[in-house]
Amino acid sequence: MRHFLDTQSTSLLLSIVLLITVTYNVVGFPDTPGGSFAVEVNGKTHKLTTTPATFPLWSANVAGASASSAYKYVKLSDTGVAVQKESFKRSFANKKATATVNEFFQRQITQNNLPKVPQVYKDVRSKAAPNFDETQIGTIHVTADPAIFDDMVKNPLDEERKAIKASFRFINANNVYSVEEVKMKVSGHGSRKFKKLSFRLKFDDDKGETFFNHPIIKLRSEAFDPTLIREKLYIDVLNSAGIRTTQGTWTRLYVNGQAYGFYLMVDDVEPPLLSNLFHNGELKPKQLGSLYQMGSHVAGLEATLQYNGSRTADYHPGTYANKNLGANTKEEPMAQLISFFKDLQDFNPALPGGVAYWSKRLNLEDYLRQMAVEYLGGSWDMYWWKGNNFFMYFNPTTNVWQWVPTDFDSTFSNGNLKDVEVPYKQFAASRLRRKGKDHPLITKLIYKNKEINGQFEKTLLTLAKGVFNPKALEPRINAYEKMIQDEVKWDLSINRSKNPGRTFGYTLDDFHKSITGPVKTVNNGIKPWISYRAKDVPKQIASGKSALASQVFEEDEF
Repeated sequence: MRHFLDTQSTSLLLSIVLLITVTYNVVGFPDTPGGSFAVEVNGKTHKLTTTPATFPLWSANVAGASASSAYKYVKLSDTGVAVQKESFKRSFANKKATATVNEFFQRQITQNNLPKVPQVYKDVRSKAAPNFDETQIGTIHVTADPAIFDDMVKNPLDEERKAIKASFRFINANNVYSVEEVKMKVSGHGSRKFKKLSFRLKFDDDKGETFFNHPIIKLRSEAFDPTLIREKLYIDVLNSAGIRTTQGTWTRLYVNGQAYGFYLMVDDVEPPLLSNLFHNGELKPKQLGSLYQMGSHVAGLEATLQYNGSRTADYHPGTYANKNLGANTKEEPMAQLISFFKDLQDFNPALPGGVAYWSKRLNLEDYLRQMAVEYLGGSWDMYWWKGNNFFMYFNPTTNVWQWVPTDFDSTFSNGNLKDVEVPYKQFAASRLRRKGKDHPLITKLIYKNKEINGQFEKTLLTLAKGVFNPKALEPRINAYEKMIQDEVKWDLSINRSKNPGRTFGYTLDDFHKSITGPVKTVNNGIKPWISYRAKDVPKQIASGKSALASQVFEEDEF
């Protein structure tokens, strides 16, 4: 049966269509202070506006448009002349929508479909906050006194410098979050020596200001990684392994309206985060246990966890730093940790009952998973290799120590270190030959104790088969490569020649090549490294040997 509309009905319908209004929203930074943006819909250009409370988000209500209308954004000069148009047309996925999400100029995809990473162990993550939505790339705009900010970045090695004050705005697809004042400073240790710096931003939680319940965030420059993917992928593997850890998502950073770089935004391991990670946000800061940051930031020193004496003064504060006092006294802030060191020294790995002994002192299962991931990931800048980049937290509700990993840019064999390729037993044995630098929580538990070793090998094999293999991880890697390639190109285009520090001089070609093979300073690509480990680990566990087992490495190579 055919249906017809009379002339009056047709006119009425046309009027209704014309009255539909669509709101367009785009994030963009004009070339000049008087510049602006517009949207081109149905062949007509409509100017977008912004306000001090929303910049750099530009918006306009366009009457007569609909969700079926194709559109593109346009950058305008001071006089309103088009200086740059998007080369692609946009369209609504939801044809019933009356507004766009907050899109970004010259980026065609706002929200990405990411293949799932297999969940091998129970997922212990809480629901992701809006600012940590990994399917999209956010935008951070920081406004600070230009002279004060420039002085900070021109003197990045001054670790005693106080944080500067800045205003902060974060925008992603569905959120605009603004704070009038945050404290911002250069962060990291080795990363301070590079032209592209990392930053730490602290919100005033005393005033109730937290960034979606995150009082501190770090913007990590990923200066060591040509792909900028390694750290995020390592977090994915930790999540798959059911390990409580910091989360991360990519974001653009602009400072005073100028492009500053493409970063991985992560949590900072501080007392406020511990309540969320281990106590469902229910414990207040004063109720939390002791927290220690471990690092090899002093030349020649490593956080080995060896017992050196009964007093805090017996340990270098640059290697073991108390971040939360817990049940300790101000006079002896390391008392609890030293007790753990003493138990480790007194432990005889040849005796039975190793699992029972350590389960009373350490979340052993969680620790073994983390050491398995460190080995699988070729993570040379963490505990197994370097005694670096981890925290230890005494959980007052379980009365055992929790291992908290952090800073994962030196993963997936990112470097020229041959030692990360050797079988795990061979490398563990090499720790014993290093005078004063044995890592006993590896050598005594994983290497020498038969019972714990069996549990470790079971964990290692489970993770290799469940997640650390090409079938599980390559779809996610491919999606990441596509998701961030335009951002990496933009990041590489930023002129940092006046900044102090060094650069590896990576290129967009290196970005792609380091996923599939070696490039300068990085002797393994992400994909071949995963493939190698996935094949070699089952061989090691089956026979105690691997293709590299017969190779001999000198001590000074480690």
